[in-house]
Order: sequence, then C-alpha cells, then structure tokens
Amino acid sequence: MSDPIDRERGRSGRRRGRRGGGPPRKEKHYDVENTPRPTIILAKPSLGPSLSANGDSSQGTTAVSHQSGSSTSISPMGRQQEKPMMVLKTREEGRSLSSATSIPGIALASGSGEATQTASYHLQRTQSGPPGSQDGSVKLAVSPEMTKSVKLIDDMYQWCETANEMLMDQTDFLVVGVLGLQGVGKSTIMSLLAGNSPSDSYRSFVFTPQSKDAREICDHQTNGVDIFVTSERIILIDTQPILSASVMEHLIRHDKKFSTEYTFAENCVEMQSLQLAAFLMTVCHVVLVVQDWFVDTNFMHFLLTAEMLKPASHSASHESGTGQDDVNEYNPHIVFIQNKATRADFSAENYKTMRKTYSKIFESSKLKTKSFVSMAVGKLIPALSTGNRSSSNDINLFLLPPIDAPKLENQQDASLTHLPDYRGYPSFLNHINSLRSQVLAIPRDQLAHTQLSEKNWFHYAARTWDAVKKSQLISEYNRLLS
Repeated sequence: MSDPIDRERGRSGRRRGRRGGGPPRKEKHYDVENTPRPTIILAKPSLGPSLSANGDSSQGTTAVSHQSGSSTSISPMGRQQEKPMMVLKTREEGRSLSSATSIPGIALASGSGEATQTASYHLQRTQSGPPGSQDGSVKLAVSPEMTKSVKLIDDMYQWCETANEMLMDQTDFLVVGVLGLQGVGKSTIMSLLAGNSPSDSYRSFVFTPQSKDAREICDHQTNGVDIFVTSERIILIDTQPILSASVMEHLIRHDKKFSTEYTFAENCVEMQSLQLAAFLMTVCHVVLVVQDWFVDTNFMHFLLTAEMLKPASHSASHESGTGQDDVNEYNPHIVFIQNKATRADFSAENYKTMRKTYSKIFESSKLKTKSFVSMAVGKLIPALSTGNRSSSNDINLFLLPPIDAPKLENQQDASLTHLPDYRGYPSFLNHINSLRSQVLAIPRDQLAHTQLSEKNWFHYAARTWDAVKKSQLISEYNRLLS
C-alpha cells in the first residue's frame, strides 16, 4: 500500500505535466502543398448532396467532422479538386437563392438584402414588360397635343410639312373640312368642333376667327389652309374664303405674281377657290358647307363645278386580267350648315322648303348629301322630327342660331339675369353639341383603294394637292372662262 505522501506527490507531478512542464506530445504533420484544404459544409446530412453554383450536385467535396479528441479523416476524392470554393450563406438566404436559380429572372419577395431588391425589380420588369423590350416597361404611345392650328397650305399655295409631326401611324381618324364665303363663321364653327366653348375668348380658339378690325374693313382672316388635330384623332381643315373679293384685293394691292395661264386676277381667285374645293372633296371624309343665309345659287353652282373638276384616284384592277386601271370615284359627305339662323328659319315650313331646295339642286350630284345629319335627328326641336318621312331621305341640313350674347348686369330686373331668354329655339350650346355628335358619327369611308394611316393620309393629301395644281382639266376650264 502506498504512502499518502507519495500519492500527493504523484498528483502534483501530473498537474505540472498538464501545465506544460512535461515532455511534448507528438503531433501529426501533413504535406500542406499536396493536401487540399478541407471544405466545411454547414448543412444537415438529411438535406441531400450540396448544390454547386450551376445547380449540379458536388461529387468531389470532402466531409470534415470536428469532435473532441478524434482525428480528422480525409476522403481520397478530395485530391481531384485543386481549389474548391463554397460561398457560405445562412439558411434563409440559401433557400431564397435556390428558389431564384430554379426560375431564371424571377426572385421571391421574401428574401432580404440588396440581392433580393434587385431581383424584385427584375420581377416587375419581367411581368410588365413585353418580350424583347429594352427597359422592360409598358409604354403606350402618347398622342401629340396641339393647342393651335398650323399651316397645311400657305398663302402662296405651297405645301407645308409642319403638320406631319402631329400625326400618328394609326388608321382610326376622321378628316373634316369646311368651305364657305367670307365672314360666314367657318373658323368659329371649326374651333367649336375642335373642343372650344362658346364662352371662351376668341384668342383661345384653335382657328383664329375674323377679328373686329378685319370685319370693319371687310378683310379676311384665314390665308391658305390651316389644320388642327384633336386628341380624339379628328383632323380639322379650315380654308380661306371662297370667291372672296378680299383675297382678290390682296392679290392686286400686294402685286402678287400669279401664273401666266390666268388672264385676270378674277380668274386666278376663282381657279384657286376651285382647287381648294376639289382638294377637300378628295382628301376629306366630311365637308361642311357653311352659309349665313339661304341660299346662294352661285355658291351651289361652284360646288357642282368643283365636284366635276376634282381628281380621281386610280387603283389596279384585280378582277379583270387586262391590267388596266379602274377609276375610284370617291365622294365625301356634304353637310350644309346655315349659320346665324333667325327664329323664322326654325319653323317647320321654312325648314321643309330648305330641304327640298337642296335636294333639287344636288339631285344629279354624286356627293353624299344624305348622311343622317339633320335637325330632325334627336329631340333638339321636336316639331321638325314629326311626320311620316324617313330620316334616310333627309338632306344633311343643320341650322345654328347666333351665339348667345352675355346679359348686361345693369338690367332693370336683377332676378331675371340668370334666366335664359326665350327665342323660339334651344341655345347655341345645345345646337353645336348636337352638330358635333352627328358629324363625328358619320361613317368613315375609305379614301383610297388601300387603308390609310394618319401619316399615309398626309402624304396622300400632298400628292393630291400637287395633282390638283397640275390638273389639265382645271387648266382647260380656265381657258374656257377666258
């Protein structure tokens, strides 16, 4: 049996050996250059093999387990990889990353960090953007907005290219032109059809109406042809007055040189008026004929002459094998508007007389004068819509009263200032709204043998104007007048 003192000495010696006083332990040495570093995988064994960067299972990874007092085991498969690399991620980041790589271009919104925000933006871009788009966002083409009319044909009767910038490559549009004598209210009516209100200032109208100074000296306001395109893709064309003495006076006073084929200035003004009328009858769906009294027979004869002289578009014949061209006789819709109509004009007897007169004048014409634009349509004036006649046989005739003048504030009875005056017909605002809705509802016939877009119509109109100015038929008519 050992002595207690010896046992105490043995314990103290073992303590000193553990503190470093004993002999050094033998350690295992490995060849660092030939042995690859062990790869640490922070994943449960039940989750299966780890995924590499391209989604394939890693075959050459080395499993290392750290246990207290146990040696390290190295798989011989690890020697095939020279420099293995593994990006360490948390469990939540790893799941979001695996979901993102399974579906290219789409990431879940449950992830966190900068990578998740970028993927979420890419998700919105992929869902909202069309295939093959650069920025990935859906951008609808915004139609150009116009606030004022621009020149289509200047005062020298030359074609202008400014309006081409306001047109689009789409086929759903309507072209409305206007013809009339001087001072009948063409620009005012076209501005109201464009969206202006009768209460607006004349300075804000898209087509400049005749000013007070011009009216006092009997001068015209519009020179050449103006064009305006609304947001509803309605192309409005305003022209200078037809057969105007003011236009002839400007031609003589400013010593403007006209073509030598015109003998007198009167012939030049008449031929230019016929050219404008023939041009509108070829490129417009609807032509408004505005008068301020009933009825000018010379102006009606002028319209029939313009119909006779207007150019005809040619289209290749597909039915016959001869290869010859067929003449495409296009005729626009004609709407007769009597502006500044009096109370007597709205009576049923006078309105009936007007319809019969226009029907008789244009009986042999091919112009579309019956397009359901009439005072009998709707309930604007019930007395004009009664009878057994059919609305399809009704002439395109519409009456517009004078624009309502504002009441004076110094009237004797202040209680009557807010009451409308009784004139025997509805207000001007009701009439212009009814006219606008009926004109826009006119069928849009095909202008040429092929469907035209807005830009194609512009080039078609330019060729038509050039053909009108060089027309041999108009030149022969001018020679007969001389």
